[in-house]
Amino acid sequence: MFRILFATLSLTLLAGCLPNAVIDRRLDSAIQKRQMEAIADLSHARVPLETDRAGTTPESYLYAPSPRPEVLPPGYEPGDAEQQTPEVDILKQATAAASQPTTRPAQRFQDEPFTLTRAVRYALRNRRAYQTAKEDLYLVTLAVLLERHLWTPQFAAELRSVYGNFGEITDFDQATRFVADLSVAQRLPYGGSFTARAVSTLIRDVKKSITAREDSSIELGLDIPFLRGAGRVAREALIQVERDLTYAVRAFERFRREQLTLVAADYFDLLRSKQAVLDAETSVQRAISDYAQAEALEQAGEGTPLDTRRAEQRLLQEINRLAQLRESFRFATDRFKLLIGMPVNEQIGLDDFQTIEELEAEILAGKYPLLLRAAAADDERASLEVAERYRLDVLTALDRIGDARRGVANSRNALLPDLDWTSTVLFGTDAESFNAGDFEIARTEWRTEIVLAMNDRFRERTQFRSSLVDLKRVRRQHVDVLERVRVDVRQAINQIRLQENLVAIQEKNLAVAEKRAEFARLQSEEGDISNRDLIEAENDLIAAQNSLNSAKTERWSRLLDYRLATGTLFIDDEGQQE
Repeated sequence: MFRILFATLSLTLLAGCLPNAVIDRRLDSAIQKRQMEAIADLSHARVPLETDRAGTTPESYLYAPSPRPEVLPPGYEPGDAEQQTPEVDILKQATAAASQPTTRPAQRFQDEPFTLTRAVRYALRNRRAYQTAKEDLYLVTLAVLLERHLWTPQFAAELRSVYGNFGEITDFDQATRFVADLSVAQRLPYGGSFTARAVSTLIRDVKKSITAREDSSIELGLDIPFLRGAGRVAREALIQVERDLTYAVRAFERFRREQLTLVAADYFDLLRSKQAVLDAETSVQRAISDYAQAEALEQAGEGTPLDTRRAEQRLLQEINRLAQLRESFRFATDRFKLLIGMPVNEQIGLDDFQTIEELEAEILAGKYPLLLRAAAADDERASLEVAERYRLDVLTALDRIGDARRGVANSRNALLPDLDWTSTVLFGTDAESFNAGDFEIARTEWRTEIVLAMNDRFRERTQFRSSLVDLKRVRRQHVDVLERVRVDVRQAINQIRLQENLVAIQEKNLAVAEKRAEFARLQSEEGDISNRDLIEAENDLIAAQNSLNSAKTERWSRLLDYRLATGTLFIDDEGQQE
């Protein structure tokens, strides 16, 4: 008896002591296995969890935490109307800058250029929305592990100790009872359950120090349904959570691919903004030179004050435009940091990013295969067929039709009458023998029961009708997803063609603008044209450069959109494009 009590106590203490590391390993294994089954690829989805020993603070229990300070800090008092904006001699600064070299030294805060690959890798490791997506996958996997566990033998152990004091005035009778209860239950694959239970009882008379009773019993039970609840419907909860895990893996992979397009699009915008700043710096240097030349011609009597003031006005405009473009680049950099999860105060500047020409050279060298035009982009029908087979959201929408059909079958099963068979076998010992292990076959009890029951099933009939409606809905949703995919693919193909035409047009436009600006500068130096014509030619050259840069980066974004629309956008955990 005491061995049984000790075993029960050990099982009770060990219950629920499964280390978190074991659960994490099971989660990782389940996710990786399902990723290979669902998308034939692996992606890092591990979630670093906080320690479960983290305590709370008294502030965690306050009804109104974190009150706002009542007094503003120094320096935030109401402004003084007499304060003046400090005057800055812009022309003097610009003239001084004219004597500086036109090429400034690079100022890089990162150890190496912040390439597109590094940006994508950083986002995969630090973006907060990406961490949330991984946690969503983890939560679904936790539900799967729980349901799988419920389909394994369920062990339970309980040890009870009861002290009783039964008295009559001053004479007391004291007794202690110990009860060890061990049980195991197992669900059956097609409905029902098997249970086994062992109970041992020991009663001691404390006052007389004798054993008053010692006995044990073993009970085996079997419950099997034949109609309602029988068959595959018994595993509905397990089937659904397993399929939900497949859907979650697909959704997570879809999120990874969409994140690539978002990060790449913002990165291209930064390169475009950087190039605009570089072009504006060149324009300022040209405006400084033109202003100095116009001022010298005026002093020599060969120019007019109108030409000088026009050159001065253009210089001021270019300086103002350069300041605005620098601020636009800084703000775009902050937004990019927010997107990839980088701290906003992290130092990263103009020279940390590549130029459009450098990125274009790497693309032509094959470093970014997804930014090269796929041959299938010319075949709209083939692209649509590939999208229907490879798009993960299309596959999920198709599989949800199977869920709805299974729901109809389960609802139809719920309309059947209850026909259940219950059988129990009980083995016991003689309490007066004071031997908890002395089981006697003669004391075996067997009981079996068959129950047939039925009610009006009104609730079940309404649920059956609801399941039929759900089936129609998911079929329409599948059609809607297919149509939306077709729209995405057609738009992506047309956008690629459009951007390719724009790149060709803008390249020719830039060549024309460069020749025009060069000829205008030669004529201006010879005095054949006014500086107004020169300014117009310079402005058109800047606009042509910006238009070409915009067309190139937009074309790269549209190529990624095409890959995303067709479900052929693949990237590993290091940001490398496949």
